Amino acid sequence: MKKLASLVVLLFATINPTTNLLAQKPSSRYKEFKEMKLNYIIDNTEMSKEEEEHFQCVFGNYEDKYHTSVWIKERKIKKQIQNSLDTISSVSASSYINEYYKLEKLGITLRNDRNQKLLEKIRTKQVLSILHQEQLFDKEMFKRIQERKNKKKKEEEKKR
Repeated sequence: MKKLASLVVLLFATINPTTNLLAQKPSSRYKEFKEMKLNYIIDNTEMSKEEEEHFQCVFGNYEDKYHTSVWIKERKIKKQIQNSLDTISSVSASSYINEYYKLEKLGITLRNDRNQKLLEKIRTKQVLSILHQEQLFDKEMFKRIQERKNKKKKEEEKKR
């Protein structure tokens, strides 16, 4: 619990919009985010030294694959759609839907492959805990991002 409290403070300090995290290149932001996620999972999951080493190796490889093969491409599609939503043709819309669906399937496949790789050297309950901690981390990050957006929105409304 003590580790969780210190991690929450660390997460707030890192995600807080007053930090210059947002001013950094996306690749360094991604590396910081990945490191935070890795540390969060390790701090909140009981693993032997061997399991932890295996986890770090598998996690790093699959997070990088997912980031480059799925996340960046999905983000690009979302931006393209957002920029042309009012003028997009049916053919282009269909193309975006199909491409996004393929990326979602690839993401699920990569996560399943990662989980199977984890199960090779990590006890089942620990893998389940890893998945749970990953979900909690993602939820916390989403919450912080939403809070940051809401704070920005309120500040803009006050200026008007």
